[in-house]
Amino acid sequence: MTKTLFSAVSLVAIIMATPAQAQDQAQGQPQDTAETPTGGERNPIIVIAQRREQDVQDVPVAISVFSDEDRDKLGIRTIQDMSNFTPGLSFSASLDRLSIRGVGRLTNIIGTDPGVATYNDGFYTASAAEASKTPMFVERVEVLRGPQGTLYGRNSIGGSLNVVSKRPSETLEGEVRGTVESLGFWIGEGYISGPIVEGVTARISGQYGPRTFDQPYDNVSGLEGEGGLNRYLIEGQLQFEFSPDVELWLKYSHAGWNDNVRTGGLATPYTTADVLPDGLVPNAAFGLTTAAPGVTDPRQFDANTRATQKLTDNHNLVANFTAELDGVTIKYVGGYSQYRYEALSDYDFTSVDSVTTGAGTVAPFSPAFAAFNYTYNPTYVQEYIEDKQYYSNELTLSNSDEGALNWVFGFYQYHEDFSQPITQFVDGDGTDSLSAAIVAPTCNNELGVPVATCAANPRGAFYEGISDLTIDGLAAFGQTDFEVADGFRITLGARYSHDTKRGGESFRLVNWDPTNPLPGCFGLGCGPFTPSFDVTTSVLRTVFPNITGSGAQTRQLKDSWGGFSWRVGAEYSPNPDMLLFGSYSRGLKSGGFNLGVYSANAVVDKEQVDAFELGLKSNPLDNLTFNVTAFHYAYDDLQVPITVETAGIGLRNLFNVPGSKSTGLEVETRWEATDWLEINANYAYLDAKITETNQLFDDPNLPGNIPIDIDGNRLPASSKHKFSVSGLVDVPISSGNLFLAGSYVYRSDAYYGVFDNPNYRTPGWDQVDLRVTYVTDDQNIRLIGYVRNVFDTLGYDGADPLSGSRSSAFGRGLSYTPPRSFGAEIQFRF
Repeated sequence: MTKTLFSAVSLVAIIMATPAQAQDQAQGQPQDTAETPTGGERNPIIVIAQRREQDVQDVPVAISVFSDEDRDKLGIRTIQDMSNFTPGLSFSASLDRLSIRGVGRLTNIIGTDPGVATYNDGFYTASAAEASKTPMFVERVEVLRGPQGTLYGRNSIGGSLNVVSKRPSETLEGEVRGTVESLGFWIGEGYISGPIVEGVTARISGQYGPRTFDQPYDNVSGLEGEGGLNRYLIEGQLQFEFSPDVELWLKYSHAGWNDNVRTGGLATPYTTADVLPDGLVPNAAFGLTTAAPGVTDPRQFDANTRATQKLTDNHNLVANFTAELDGVTIKYVGGYSQYRYEALSDYDFTSVDSVTTGAGTVAPFSPAFAAFNYTYNPTYVQEYIEDKQYYSNELTLSNSDEGALNWVFGFYQYHEDFSQPITQFVDGDGTDSLSAAIVAPTCNNELGVPVATCAANPRGAFYEGISDLTIDGLAAFGQTDFEVADGFRITLGARYSHDTKRGGESFRLVNWDPTNPLPGCFGLGCGPFTPSFDVTTSVLRTVFPNITGSGAQTRQLKDSWGGFSWRVGAEYSPNPDMLLFGSYSRGLKSGGFNLGVYSANAVVDKEQVDAFELGLKSNPLDNLTFNVTAFHYAYDDLQVPITVETAGIGLRNLFNVPGSKSTGLEVETRWEATDWLEINANYAYLDAKITETNQLFDDPNLPGNIPIDIDGNRLPASSKHKFSVSGLVDVPISSGNLFLAGSYVYRSDAYYGVFDNPNYRTPGWDQVDLRVTYVTDDQNIRLIGYVRNVFDTLGYDGADPLSGSRSSAFGRGLSYTPPRSFGAEIQFRF
């Protein structure tokens, strides 16, 4: 880190030491006002954080804003990049999980909800994918930190992301962009926009790519065809202006993926025992003498199953209708979305495809035992599917013109249908002992007596969990702010939300263990004659004594949660360049279900956060922005997934942890030092930890069943320290402007679970990026060159503590950020 930090400081020093000639030229040279700091006064940044357009410096909420211009000039492509420059924001691309100030989501199981809400032009979505659209599609992304339950319900307990699309233009215009990168990555995109007839404008956008690139992680097995990204996105918009006071905007988008790429692998040594704790099938690394490649080289892995991610049947529609009527703005926002996502992954972390063992190999001088040799193909695969459809409707009324009294009231409705089958199966060729046995398991009833029939298992699944969920949500909300004295305002807001969830699950476990002594096999195990057993009922009866039948077990769950969230705030502006604010707000996240494993703890109550915040937004100089926010959260009933050993098998359960807290300080600065130099710097300190528990928990990533007190452990995905600095220099040249940009980001270590165990931890890391942009005088052509991760440092995206049949019983998998890459981009506007 010291070397990289020194390099980053040197970078800023070089930027600040740019010859005075550039400043002299700037005084007589036309400036690219869309890209360049003014040096004389601050350009206002307009946001809709309070459901009306305001300068971000006038909003009494902690907000980070990423405009299309900022993203282009600094190379901020994805939500992961945004998290590097946003205090308190953490995002795991490999898990698609967001958290802000330690509040977010710890599992992707469909019965639970995100803790950070993402809004696509006002339409709620549970995924952050919309925020990762390129700047050609998106005008800006607003990251609101802290509970936003009053105006942005649907589980915005940690905060919300508002993604605002670029709209159709009044005149004909268009753009074409192309990007190539050293890893082989390339992408092409473009749009055309303009009027169709009077009062009707349109915009059509398209993107092809990212396309195939060289795998930044080396599969030592030699498996070919990995490293491919194959994506496309199309988007169409229509805007109708029926009159100056009535407007309708429609957007349709469709995307598709067919990827073969991974972001990491096993980071700990193999366990070479024959059967692993919690394992349902033999260990893929049994007797393996080859070391796990990821231990010595994090960018190497060993797999004989190609990672795939597919997005199909994706359709998204958003509608915004606005009408002004006698000083009242009526706004409707509605949307519908559907998609099917399928992911296959190597579940065993090895490329081993054949193991021969048994009595004959253990006792080679006893030919009588040779018949008990058995073979297995430990190609274990996990298939994860999301099949989802959802829609929502929201109607709001607000005052049209900002004044001494401002108000907004609204009603909201949400419906979701979601299916999530998860299967772990043996993907062998069918000729080995394991594959032959597991497709035709033997079933015992609740008394342990074999039954005459047992459902076939054609996929060779050792775990199968099928979950279905329906959600219906309703809410009513309102917020008002009013001036009680010159420069002093009070904000009062409240929301009542009610969610009803109906869930169904089917759960099945099949075990094949030829090392177990069985009757009639001389106490040695039956080798190739070992049957597979459907152990679902026998496992579940240790928790549910009254369970009956055999084979897959099913059940239905239904529950409802309701409650109030609110915001009470005060703000004081002694002059136009300073805003002091404080607030007490309550955020709620709906309760949920743990579907797919028939767990004993299947239902969790809602989460609740009481957040206290003090902040300062200021412009002490015309060209300097200085904002600071301090906060403290009392966090109740955190929803935590913890695996519980049940009859020797680890089953995921959900628990409410009674008390947690999150305390922190965030500083954001922007200095437009001169007409040619801009510097941004952010720092965040976060102390987020569990403060109250009502039971002990067994860490499934440690051997044995030893209950542990997790009181005092850190909340997942929360780095204590986070820092970023970026610099931008505008160098006018004869035919345009040259922009030189550099950035440095650092974040300290984080845990991705509630246990204080190194296998849940990712170390601290940092990264330096450089970028140069040439813009012609007419701003129609832009040429960009860049280097991402200049010093090829290892950044961490998440940690996966391992258990079950995964070759490293008490190890971990790590996901990494991309290695160093070089790239070039051209943008042509007309």
